[in-house]
Amino acid sequence: MTVHYPIVFETEASGAVSAFVPGLPVYAAADTQAKAERAIRDVLAAYLQAHPDSRPGARVRVARFSGRRDATIEIVGVAALLGAGRSESKARASRLNGRMGGRPRKAGGVRRRSKPAGS
Repeated sequence: MTVHYPIVFETEASGAVSAFVPGLPVYAAADTQAKAERAIRDVLAAYLQAHPDSRPGARVRVARFSGRRDATIEIVGVAALLGAGRSESKARASRLNGRMGGRPRKAGGVRRRSKPAGS
């Protein structure tokens, strides 16, 4: 099972980069972003080896700010950062298929059949 751990990177006024995993006691700091990424990866790996049943206790959400005059702030999931929106054509195909995701079915219901053994 794959578990995703959020990592927060912050650049200090001095230029140093600190990193931590919300919900776990995992912290690292370095002079550059690349070094901080390597350091937090190493610390997280060592922590998970020592505590294999650990799961992050943090629930990550994102505040989305419109930036307009009528400034509104929405609390959204992390997928909003990734642009995980669905296009209208994918949504239509999902409804037609009766399930989430997937490609539209072939016209005429053409299905591939597996070849019998020995053919």
